[in-house]
Amino acid sequence: MAGARAFVRPAVFTVGFAASIALWGTWFLTHLPWVGMREQVSLPTILVIWLSALTCGGYAIRKAGSTIGETALSTTFAGLLSSLTGLLVLGSKLTTRQVPEGAEEATVTLVPAAGAILLGFLLTGAILGLIGGVLGGAMAQPRHRAWSQEETDAAWLGRFAIVAAAAVFPLIVVGGLVTSTNSGMAVPDWPNTYGTNMFLYPLGPRAAPSIFLEHSHRLFGSLIGLTAIALVVQVFLYSRNGFARKWAVAILLLVIVQGVLGGLRVNKGHTDLAQDTKFYRILHGMLAQGVFCMFVVLAVHLNGLFQHVREAARRGVMEFAAHGVRPKLLRMLSTGALHATLLQILFGVMYRHTRSSHALWSHIGFSVVAVILVAAAGFAATRVRPADDRIQRVLFRTGAVAVLLVGVQFLLGWVALLVGGSMVEPKTPLEIVARTVHQANGALVLASVTVLYVWGRAVSPKNQLAPVA
Repeated sequence: MAGARAFVRPAVFTVGFAASIALWGTWFLTHLPWVGMREQVSLPTILVIWLSALTCGGYAIRKAGSTIGETALSTTFAGLLSSLTGLLVLGSKLTTRQVPEGAEEATVTLVPAAGAILLGFLLTGAILGLIGGVLGGAMAQPRHRAWSQEETDAAWLGRFAIVAAAAVFPLIVVGGLVTSTNSGMAVPDWPNTYGTNMFLYPLGPRAAPSIFLEHSHRLFGSLIGLTAIALVVQVFLYSRNGFARKWAVAILLLVIVQGVLGGLRVNKGHTDLAQDTKFYRILHGMLAQGVFCMFVVLAVHLNGLFQHVREAARRGVMEFAAHGVRPKLLRMLSTGALHATLLQILFGVMYRHTRSSHALWSHIGFSVVAVILVAAAGFAATRVRPADDRIQRVLFRTGAVAVLLVGVQFLLGWVALLVGGSMVEPKTPLEIVARTVHQANGALVLASVTVLYVWGRAVSPKNQLAPVA
């Protein structure tokens, strides 16, 4: 029972899912058909990145005050957890696809060594976790163990929420590539892939680029589904925050809805652009940004400093310098910036999926409003002067990042307009890159503005109580 409890600790889930992001991201990049990397190179690359992620996790766990033995055990569990999530990708290595002579359809069968490969993969994850824990633990200088186990778990739960939010970003990037290359209908069926179980479809670097991107997008979506389930479990086990519990469940439900919408986009879609249903494409693309927002909101709410600030501000005991920007102004500007950013993204999603000139000019014209509001909110955050230096640093850094990202986004928008092409079907790799980078950075802008919005409401709550005399 103690071993099972150790496996579900937030520290294990944080490191395990962080390693999963590294594993999945490396697999995707090394298997891109355009890269053409040989397996003799891609496999060692994946193992090195996987081990590096687990070593960083071991360093963090040891730094937080765990012993070498505790660190090694935690990272071993984390490595096993990352290999369990990796099974969703490994399935493509366990099967072969052949077209028998005289047959019209291909058959997919398990390779003879499928069971050995599966067990070997799980063992590899555990061994890498053990090595990473020893290496990372040896490099770290642990702090004095002053925290209780409950406090430690709460801190790691906040970090896991950050990792969960970070896991959504690769999915958004891959989804952006699918849209930028017009690969959304490359696989005509769902939930299967060409009649095969989605997790057993043989996919490799020699697959057609459009099929690779669309199928990979489905796999990354499954990873986010697992992440959302894990997040609900962790929040209910290690948090008494009623809002966090309800919000985590809402995230999971919306992730499920998003997956179904993706399936409807395929099953109701058409390879002929003139007959394709645009509604599901637009709704699917917009909801992806909304789900990302929700992950970010939960990550902020589970931060220990944020919880302290929100309660102090609500009781009216927070102190601010007289020469700085008033917290209420930050709340107002960040609220306007968030709404403007969401509307701007909606115009962008509509243009990406329809190439409507009306959507394009709305996107271009409203970009000025969005940039001004985001920049104003960002600068306001850098000028708020709380008495607590920790809060001031968080607001300053978040505001500075938001200003930087929105400036870059404005420039990327003009690059995408000039070289991104006006047709749904791209003509050059440069068009694909310009479209995807602009879309991905837009998601980062939204994330930074969301953080500003949540912190703005924390330092200046509407239901503030009168300070106790």
